Amino acid sequence: MSELTENNIDILQYTDDHTETHFEKFLIFSILEKLYCFPSRFIGEIALFDTVYPLPLLPSYILGVVNRYSVPYALFDIGLLFFKKPVFTETKNSKTNNKARNKLLIFKEEIDKIAVLIDDVTGIVDIPQENIFPIERSAEANDITEAISAFFKWNDEDVFVIDIHRILTQVGAVRGEIF
Repeated sequence: MSELTENNIDILQYTDDHTETHFEKFLIFSILEKLYCFPSRFIGEIALFDTVYPLPLLPSYILGVVNRYSVPYALFDIGLLFFKKPVFTETKNSKTNNKARNKLLIFKEEIDKIAVLIDDVTGIVDIPQENIFPIERSAEANDITEAISAFFKWNDEDVFVIDIHRILTQVGAVRGEIF
C-alpha cells in the first residue's frame, strides 16, 4: 500500500512487515558527463534550449533570459558557474567542440523565475530516504561541492543532489548586485 503525504513531497510505502519507508522523487540530469538531481517537486518544466535574450552587466554564468509562455526566466549555466566550463565543451569521444548543453530545467514559478541549462535528462526516480547520504560541505569551497547537499547510488553511479537553496542564494546575491 502507498499514499501521498499532505504536501505531496514524501511517498509512504508499507512493506510486508508493516514498516514505513519514505521516498523522495528526484529528476536526474547530466552536466559534463556527471549525474546531478533536484527534488522533482521544484521542477515545473523540462524544455529544449532555444532562444536566450542576453542582458548586459550579468555574471557570465547567467546567459540572459528565456521566454516561457510570456514569462521571463533567468537562465543559469551551472556548468559554467561551478566548473568554469562554457556551454560548448569538448567531449572525450568527439573530434569537435560542439557538444552543447541543450535542455532547460525550469523551476516552478512559485520557487523563483529561473531556468538551469543542462546536458540531458537521465531519469525520474523514487529514492528511499535511508539511501540518501548527506555530504558535509567545506566552508571555503567555491565549486560544485558548495552546492551539493547529498548523494545516492542509482544504476551503479553516484548522483549528486544539488541544494536548490544554494542556487537561490546565488540568484539573490546577483539580484542584489544588479538591482
